[in-house]
Amino acid sequence: MKNEVIKLDNKHSYLYSNSHKMFMLYKNGRRDDFFVEDWITFKTDYSSEAIKMNLANLRQLLIEVTDACNLQCKYCGYGDLYANYDKREAKLQQFANVKLLIDHLSDLWRSEYNTSYNKNITVGFYGGEPLMNMRLIKETIAYLESLQDVNVSFSYNMTTNGVLLDKYMDFLVEKNFKLLFSLDGNEYNSGYRVDKQGKGSFSKVFPNIKLMQSTYPDFFDKNVNFNAVLHDRNSVEDVFSFIKQEFGKTPRVAELNTNGLSEKGKEELKRMFNSRYDSFDKASDVFKSQEENRMEDSASTFFHTFVRDFTGNYYNSYIDLFDSEDNTTYIPTGTCRPFERKIFLTVNGKILPCEKMGQNHVLGTLKNGILDLDYEKVGAYYHDLYEKVIKNCKTCLLQKACGQCMFLLEEKDGKLVCPGYMGKNKSVEYFARYLSYAEEHPDLYESVMSTIAID
Repeated sequence: MKNEVIKLDNKHSYLYSNSHKMFMLYKNGRRDDFFVEDWITFKTDYSSEAIKMNLANLRQLLIEVTDACNLQCKYCGYGDLYANYDKREAKLQQFANVKLLIDHLSDLWRSEYNTSYNKNITVGFYGGEPLMNMRLIKETIAYLESLQDVNVSFSYNMTTNGVLLDKYMDFLVEKNFKLLFSLDGNEYNSGYRVDKQGKGSFSKVFPNIKLMQSTYPDFFDKNVNFNAVLHDRNSVEDVFSFIKQEFGKTPRVAELNTNGLSEKGKEELKRMFNSRYDSFDKASDVFKSQEENRMEDSASTFFHTFVRDFTGNYYNSYIDLFDSEDNTTYIPTGTCRPFERKIFLTVNGKILPCEKMGQNHVLGTLKNGILDLDYEKVGAYYHDLYEKVIKNCKTCLLQKACGQCMFLLEEKDGKLVCPGYMGKNKSVEYFARYLSYAEEHPDLYESVMSTIAID
């Protein structure tokens, strides 16, 4: 965005420097050299060494322990609404495959590529419903804890529907799991969470979670949280009120996934969809005034994003504090570097960079005792995807602050289509909206900044 004047309804005007991430009140037609924009170079190549370094300093190892599930939720990401996943055949992950991947990683953890000191790696057990393959979970943990001289430690997490919680909660507590329970609110709110016969699961799940809460209250307070999916049978206020009242927790609330829909799923999802921010705006004033819910407000949430992306006063980590200000080389999109955060092994032996994307983005395979993970091919795969979107990135205001994962973009005519693209006209409108909001709520900037923590 080059020296565009941003005019507000109150007659104030601003200039923005994308180079310095700073706004300046615009007066008397003056445009300082401060606002001369720099040229950005996009980096689209990853070396094998860089990818190996990422794996050696991995944050999360995710294992799909089974694609079987004891529920058949109507909005499930592996159900009829979606078409970007492998056919679900009630398979169980094999420990031999998991062991082979761990052995490959442990060699890297012992190597000079591991530059972390006593790093903790989170091992996530994924499904289907992961508690349906408890044998694999126990074998994996036992093997991880038997490793010698790997210079890392391990912690464990799991998202579960809670149907089998009464059988296995003692082990989960023993291993200090972080647990995320899927629950959409009360029995009516959770009406899409049904079993294979179409019967609601609430009558089984709710007592199980209550049992854990009463049996292990300290563990429950420290290690348990809730995730709810928003749809036409609940609301943000319904979910927050129920979970807070029954369990003393503030849940995460996610919208229905709009990526990878089947043709049938497009119409059904449109019927079921409920916007998180619209739902908050429709909530009662009493609910919205509560401090723990305040940042659910759509305007203040988006203002938080605006401050993060465009004011230069936000740092994701301590490392960012030492970045050179004249660095003009950026990686396009907000996609994580290959294996920088996660590696995900599916039950079918596919190696993916994350569990949130379609299973068509295969970076490697692990089958029949053979691990095929070619770092050069991984780098080339990322490069090819970047080349499909980079033309838009070069003219987008968000080029330095993009949060869009390219693996979640749809492809059209050989190009990846980005719904968040922000050209000149859209960016002026966007800036004007939140500068006006900042002027109308002068106390909010300080409040927003006080909630930002450096990891």
